[in-house]
Amino acid sequence: MADLPGRWELLAPPGSGWPGLQRVHLRQRGWPGLHSHLWEQSVVAAAASSGARVLNIAGSGPWFGGPQVSWLHDAAVFDHPEAYRASFVLWYRALFRQRARRGDLLVTPSAHARARLAHHLGVAESRIAVLPHGGDHLDAVAPEPAVLGRLGLERSRFWLCIASHNPNKNLPRLLRAHARGRAGRWPLVLVGDTHDRVFANAGLKPGEADIVALPQASDAELKALLQAARALVMPSLSEGFGLPALEAMRLGCAVLAARAGALPELCGEAAHFVDPLSDDDIASALDTLARDDVRIDELRRAGLQQSAPLTWARAARSLLDLLAQPTPGAGA
Repeated sequence: MADLPGRWELLAPPGSGWPGLQRVHLRQRGWPGLHSHLWEQSVVAAAASSGARVLNIAGSGPWFGGPQVSWLHDAAVFDHPEAYRASFVLWYRALFRQRARRGDLLVTPSAHARARLAHHLGVAESRIAVLPHGGDHLDAVAPEPAVLGRLGLERSRFWLCIASHNPNKNLPRLLRAHARGRAGRWPLVLVGDTHDRVFANAGLKPGEADIVALPQASDAELKALLQAARALVMPSLSEGFGLPALEAMRLGCAVLAARAGALPELCGEAAHFVDPLSDDDIASALDTLARDDVRIDELRRAGLQQSAPLTWARAARSLLDLLAQPTPGAGA
């Protein structure tokens, strides 16, 4: 933004890499080797206590210090505690509640996340601003189509799922549905951290011919996979936003999504929705989309239209508008 108002600093630990921003200044503070959580609770807390307005984009932030801007990405620690370690759940529940009591400006990416957070934090929804993410971060990335050959994939003849392997992502049901499909039994590419129990629960192993496990992918590989997949499959039990679905729509990839969380809000009419609790419904949808080229084309066109307004420039402008407004009082 050429007209970025005020002075902005990126607070970072010593030795951090610099992303080359032109209008944001790097400010390294702390001690080498300090654990990231301790750095946040000490160095960032000191900055928040010094009169600077601290924007915690990552969703966490220091306990101490004056009112801050806190980005709470979802209410998963309340709605799905089984997905996390007990200590993680206890800490983040306490931190989120403290942020609401303290009078922070609270920001979240969807109306669904706002409603769930307001419910659990005991505040009015008006206390929480909705600011959707952008989906244009892959626009300038050159795709790497060679990844298809390395993985043995054919264009428009494989399914893609981008998800960390935690219970929220519903991967065991997806794997069971994929296994019982007929027309939809093309390879399923799982991009994300592996977890042995996920495959064990589904009765499948990563080495099976029609399951391709890819723990990590570069942006170039990810873009090539999204552009070539028959559809992105996102059967999550809950999502605070659903960034992979937005990335897919932006790149003209059809989306098969769960009718759950923020996914209906994000995708609108641009996704083929399924019941995330039904193996049969997911399997039937895979079979339908495997056979129906017309439906795939409809979803691709609708996705391009649905995703077009959601850019990072728009998100940045919306954030500046929020920061210019007075923060609602705690408990409002």
